[in-house]
Amino acid sequence: MNAAIYIRKSREDEGKHGHRLTVQRERLPEYAREQGWSPHIYDDGHSSAARGKVAQLPERSRLELDIKAGKIDIILVIELSRLSRDDTMQDYIAWLTLCSDHNVKLATLSRILDPAQHSDWMLLLMEGGFSSVEMKILQKRMSEGRNQAFAAGKFMGGTPPKPYLYDKGERKLFADPILLEEIEALWTMAETISAKAIAEEIGWPEIAVRRAISDDRLLFYQAKRLDKETGTIISCDWDPVMSATRAERIRRSRRTRKTNGKRRDAAGLLTAMGIFFCGYCGKTVKSWNNSKVRLDGTRLDYYACTTKNRKHVCPKSRMIAHTTVDDKVLRNIFSTFDQGEELKKYWQQFGAGTKHDDTSQEILTQIKTAEKKKENIVSAIAAGVIDFSDAKGQIDTIKHELIDLNNQLDSQANAPKEPDWESITFTPEEFKLIDFHDKRKAIQGVITSITLYNTYAIINYPFPRTKTGSHEARINLARGKMYKLKNQNRTRA
Repeated sequence: MNAAIYIRKSREDEGKHGHRLTVQRERLPEYAREQGWSPHIYDDGHSSAARGKVAQLPERSRLELDIKAGKIDIILVIELSRLSRDDTMQDYIAWLTLCSDHNVKLATLSRILDPAQHSDWMLLLMEGGFSSVEMKILQKRMSEGRNQAFAAGKFMGGTPPKPYLYDKGERKLFADPILLEEIEALWTMAETISAKAIAEEIGWPEIAVRRAISDDRLLFYQAKRLDKETGTIISCDWDPVMSATRAERIRRSRRTRKTNGKRRDAAGLLTAMGIFFCGYCGKTVKSWNNSKVRLDGTRLDYYACTTKNRKHVCPKSRMIAHTTVDDKVLRNIFSTFDQGEELKKYWQQFGAGTKHDDTSQEILTQIKTAEKKKENIVSAIAAGVIDFSDAKGQIDTIKHELIDLNNQLDSQANAPKEPDWESITFTPEEFKLIDFHDKRKAIQGVITSITLYNTYAIINYPFPRTKTGSHEARINLARGKMYKLKNQNRTRA
């Protein structure tokens, strides 16, 4: 009999000697061999199986695939909550159903239960209910503890910003003199020059500079924090390194530089929705303001990737007018919806009931490979082999790859659902009648991603849109020969 030994320990197990990882790793395989079972180890170590975190359990995912493949007869755990601590019981019941459907029993060191038997199923449900209530109580206590610590001005954990370091012995923050000297130089520059200029001067990423002079950080340096619910300022228990006067000078300089205190919404129709990316560097495409007014009184804003404000980072990309891209994307959406019943046929042929089980193991391997690459790059940065700014692009690429792979893995367990065609479809006339915010929501509901290149863009839809099953559409953004010829004729005239 093949026995899956599933091992996991979360921080809720503190104080439970019998649940220590070393005990599980020694006792469970020994017990399985005593029963005459053939043990197979699935070890997720220190991890949480709470709702929203199960994707972080690769060994549990591997166990699920092996159960579906008929390789497992029984699962041995230190207690049944090792498999799931979902406070809604949805994940727990899904596991019971999986085991019941594949005739897999569940065992602890004291008993064996068979989910396929009605009496054992009822016992398992009762235990899952107790575990769910316990999880809710635990989460409530942890939330109350965090709220009390926040209100008392305690450090909430994580990596403290420069110049602070965390003293584990004293359990308190302290300001490092060397780091303080470095960050004070940044503050001095922030009173007179832009974040971009500071980044170029000190060699930091621009986003790191902007974060260092954000409102939250300026309060942190003053040993204060804002309670966003009440609007009150809370005094914290670490020593301040910045005066309120200096913080206000930085805030005022940051607020008024280049804009004279007047800001306008620069967002385009397609930006800030997480769907618009540069085809060359993979960075997000943003909207860029153009202050020049044309002879007819109009002004064009442009789309380009976020690296356009750093020289030579993405030399292939170019600025493309909002009107050019927006018009072509909308026309493509409208022409896609014009197919009407054809889209439903394509879905029935290519979208419904797609199965990816055969590729699940390959995706898991790709995830491990990508995570290893990321670890190697981080180690190289820590060792000083490569510069952070040089490696950031590689790390971002790997992050996008991991997000895509995890999304693919998640899709294995659920067959795709047919879109609600009536709710997502709209005509040009209907689109004109809705406001700017609703237009963006409508576009976001029917487009998965837009990848921008110099002369064209690739639109990816969440459903097949052609008779070949392709989800992609290519739109041409280049100005053709006829446009150039007409423009030349106008110039001559």
